[in-house]
Amino acid sequence: MSEFTAYAIDVASVNHEGVGTSIDGVLIDPNTLRPFINDEQAADRSMANGTPTDQVVIHMARGELALAGNLIAESRFEDPTNAHLRVLDTELTRLQGDFDRAINRLRKLVDEFSGTYYEPLMQHHLGMSFFAKGDYKAAVTRFRTALEQRQQMGSSQHLLNASAGCLRLAEERAQN
Repeated sequence: MSEFTAYAIDVASVNHEGVGTSIDGVLIDPNTLRPFINDEQAADRSMANGTPTDQVVIHMARGELALAGNLIAESRFEDPTNAHLRVLDTELTRLQGDFDRAINRLRKLVDEFSGTYYEPLMQHHLGMSFFAKGDYKAAVTRFRTALEQRQQMGSSQHLLNASAGCLRLAEERAQN
């Protein structure tokens, strides 16, 4: 698992530009929850030195969805059961605008990983797909579940911040 990192939002670093991630040079747009490059040099360093999942996210942030898809396919060929790559595959589907397909695939992953360390990751990304679709109430439910599970598991502050921040964003949208 050390070759792969969870793609998560670190909401502790929210600023006017975007929301920080675990990948240097990449932020998340708080309006769309889509990654974007905020520092090309840092992103280049992350691309050169990062994990395959870091590299996939950087491709996504640059809008290089075909390259992201190719890297996912190559990496999954070597490690077909890797949970991080599988969730990034659904993230690619979301970024391509196929929200229903992403949601259906993530629901299956939630069932498959139920009760494991990876379930909150799947719940979090399911929340992101509901958010992108505009179903903010469903997003709130999923982000809350991810946050609660991460709290119970004693997850890192980075992951707790990710779920808490996304929960706040979805709650704000659900009220409007």
